[in-house]
Amino acid sequence: MSYGLERFWEINQECLDLRGKIPRVPVRLHFDGDWICDLLKLDPVRYYTDFTYQQESRLRCNVITRKELGYTLYPAVDFGVIMDASVYGGEVNYHKKAAPTLEPVITEPGQIKDFVARMAKKEPLAGGLVPKYLEWREKIKSKYGIALPAGEGMKGCAAVLGQLCGVTNLLTWLHTNPEEIRALVECWFDTSVRYLRGLREATGVKSGGLSLASDLTGLLSPQLYRGFFFEAEKTLFTLFAPGEKDRRYYHADYHMSHHFDSLRELGVNQVNIDPYIMAAQILESLPAVVVHGQVPPATVLLHGSPAEVEACVRRDISQAGPGKRLILTTVGGVNPGTSFANLRALCFAVEKYGYIYG
Repeated sequence: MSYGLERFWEINQECLDLRGKIPRVPVRLHFDGDWICDLLKLDPVRYYTDFTYQQESRLRCNVITRKELGYTLYPAVDFGVIMDASVYGGEVNYHKKAAPTLEPVITEPGQIKDFVARMAKKEPLAGGLVPKYLEWREKIKSKYGIALPAGEGMKGCAAVLGQLCGVTNLLTWLHTNPEEIRALVECWFDTSVRYLRGLREATGVKSGGLSLASDLTGLLSPQLYRGFFFEAEKTLFTLFAPGEKDRRYYHADYHMSHHFDSLRELGVNQVNIDPYIMAAQILESLPAVVVHGQVPPATVLLHGSPAEVEACVRRDISQAGPGKRLILTTVGGVNPGTSFANLRALCFAVEKYGYIYG
């Protein structure tokens, strides 16, 4: 590389606009609390509950990421992956060595009818972690001058229901209590509409586009997904990403090739799915999408060598071709313990092989 990594990321910011004239394949990396806590040997309970500790830790981490990778880590509100489902009232469980989780709020299918009735009367922005999110967001805006958007994406239907019921219960009740689960899906949809509209209004988000993240979708057969969740997610995309060019992004870091037909019918145009397949397989079935991938976060980026990371990046760029159908990233997050040597190898490989747009 003829210039430093900080310049790499400056160029990268321009490359993320795939509709413009860009020189190379862009990269997107996200470092969440798990990775930060592991790197700095932090107390996760304090990281996820103490505003000052979280932001000071992120600033400490930023010094390291800038030195090792040229990457700027900005202030943000990080509650892990539970805020969306927290509006339904589950108790937050904090852990000494992991991100927070939610206690299921439904333990028997007979509880669903009353639960749905209660949720219809609740204001989503007043529930769970949302008030704290909005409070922390204002602190970041005041202290750092950064106005964080919210309501541009959320957990998908199956993912949220898995948090509400527990995954095993949900997968069982799909078969034993289908009507109760359908009522819960309708509750998710109605609550999500109010939740997303409220967050967008509170944070000034006006543009169209929606991202859904639902690893649990991969555990479902096409018949179960279509029978319970497809229409609700499709209608949500229609409401919040109505324009032809609006972002319709779907994340699921589990097996997803059996859902290609459903993703196509959802109108999804960006995917971050399935670390077990390659970009060519996705684009063969979904030629209109932008693939966010397709580096496996565990087998390659965490446990592989720099040479293996380079080979994976080269493969993805070659398979995606010159049609601006690739944003180079992991399928999922960056796992705790991932080395800077491998992260640099990813960037160097993009610099080496990614200038394909002329």
